Amino acid sequence: MTPEELSKLIRFLKIDEVDPEVEEDLKTFYKRAKISVKNQVGPIDENNPDMKEQYEQACALLVQHWFDNREAFRIGNASYEIPHSLDSILRELRYCYPVGDSNETN
Repeated sequence: MTPEELSKLIRFLKIDEVDPEVEEDLKTFYKRAKISVKNQVGPIDENNPDMKEQYEQACALLVQHWFDNREAFRIGNASYEIPHSLDSILRELRYCYPVGDSNETN
């Protein structure tokens, strides 16, 4: 993760102060989010700017979800469901961007 990507992620998460431990957690979450999103949707064509943008947004949303739900359990609200916005982006990545489609015309 580049320093620019980390800075963008911190702004997205609206974190005012980031100590080195939190910074390391965010980098780890982002790395795992990239793996998770690819596992859920298949290959990502990073040469397609729209697909790349949605991929990065999905990763950021997943990091936000994991960052906000770091505790092992919750009392009262036991739900850790993935936000609808993330689910929607994952669905679009899965079905709206055929990777390697030989029938594509430009």
